[in-house]
Amino acid sequence: MRNSFYQTRKFKYGTAATAFTIAFIAIVVIFNIIFSALSSKYMWYVDMTTDKVFSLSDEAKDILSDITDDVYIYFASEPDVLMNGTNSSFMRYVYTTALQLDENFPNIHVECVDVFKNPSFFRDFYTTAATDIDSDSVVLVSGKEVRVYALEAFFMYDEETQEYWAYNGEKKLLSGIMQVTQTETPIVSFTMQHGEDLESAANLMNVFAENGFAVEGVDLSTTELSDDCRILVIYNPKYDFIGSEAEGDSYNEIQKIDDFLDEYGCLLVYCDPEYVDNLTNLNEFLEEWGISYVSNAYIRDKEHALSVDGYTVITEYQSGSALASIYDDLSALTTPPKTIIRKAMPIEILWESGGGLSGSRNVVSILKSYDTSELVVNGMVQETGAYNVMTLSCETRVIDSEHYYSYVIAAGSPTFANGSYLNSNAYANEDVLSASMKAAGRETVLAVLNFKPLDDDSITVTTAVANNWTVAMTLVIPAIVALIGIVVIIRRKHA
Repeated sequence: MRNSFYQTRKFKYGTAATAFTIAFIAIVVIFNIIFSALSSKYMWYVDMTTDKVFSLSDEAKDILSDITDDVYIYFASEPDVLMNGTNSSFMRYVYTTALQLDENFPNIHVECVDVFKNPSFFRDFYTTAATDIDSDSVVLVSGKEVRVYALEAFFMYDEETQEYWAYNGEKKLLSGIMQVTQTETPIVSFTMQHGEDLESAANLMNVFAENGFAVEGVDLSTTELSDDCRILVIYNPKYDFIGSEAEGDSYNEIQKIDDFLDEYGCLLVYCDPEYVDNLTNLNEFLEEWGISYVSNAYIRDKEHALSVDGYTVITEYQSGSALASIYDDLSALTTPPKTIIRKAMPIEILWESGGGLSGSRNVVSILKSYDTSELVVNGMVQETGAYNVMTLSCETRVIDSEHYYSYVIAAGSPTFANGSYLNSNAYANEDVLSASMKAAGRETVLAVLNFKPLDDDSITVTTAVANNWTVAMTLVIPAIVALIGIVVIIRRKHA
């Protein structure tokens, strides 16, 4: 009697092989499901983007290391929506950064609550009648302090292309965390009562606020500077500061500025050529720091300008200064972003080193016009050449083997801080401003955090990494499959 097909050796081994294949595929599928879930929860991934867009920077970790208060970051959508929803191409940036904060700091907690399914959860977070919390909102909470952000707050937006061009979420999240935890905030003070146009300085103030400074106005004739003041800004004054003619030290504004710099502060001066002759006391003080404004003179460069009249001048970065490291990356680019200033007067450097009573003051040029520039006085061209439009004076003191610095940064026109220049991704004016924040930051400020461009989101790897992946894909995986096959063959022979 012939054996049934189901009892033949061929069927038995064929069934075993089929069962093994099915089991193997099922194991692979289950493994992928489990691994995907774990990788999503525990952030198991490698960021191979050029600018490490999905990686938390070391600078951010350092800033947060001193914050111990519990902070809750609430997303108004579920995780799957944040990673794969309608706006996930942008939301996943913010969500990924938040998850890394949660992973690295035990006091930072990330939760996702669908605002449509559970609107009552967010009821207590409506700080004003105008507060709007939707599916793209991010809410930061610590104690009773709340900050609500829309998606666009985490990105740099180009008005011309109407597109996001860079991710700034790391700085925005850290700024929010610092605000809700009410950590000690360094102060930047703007002088008042000298005809300063502080309304035009609103964009400049906003840049400081975005970088972790508290912004305040100060009348030096009646008020002392706060002990937490790190940067003093003189923006477009029309009238002079009170000096030695003051009836008492409490009214001497120049002396208060000098005392502030003695405590390792940073002074930013933006003067207008039209009013600089009115500022006798201020100019004499700046000469003690090795610089002098050239009055009644304007720089014009028709070859390197962004205006028909040639007065909106494109400047050159100067190497070798104490702030040179800020510009190294910019200068190394094939086409570095432009730094712009309009209707600027030259700044003369009186001496380069050895200034001050102790001989510890040095002066360098930060920005110069091109050598095709013309010096225009009363509408007439006087000469041509390269002129300083921004300078840095630095005083160094060594105390107990530690170096301490005071800075005076002067610009040849208040237009350097023009809103259209600061807010545009085409110009590097804000990068230059960030240099002063880093220089003055005895406490950590957010100027050390940079935005991350989105114009190239392709994955980039080095040749060595690519070769390693090639070896893994071509040798390791086939070797594993071959080993499994050998085991099956041996078992079949001895069955």
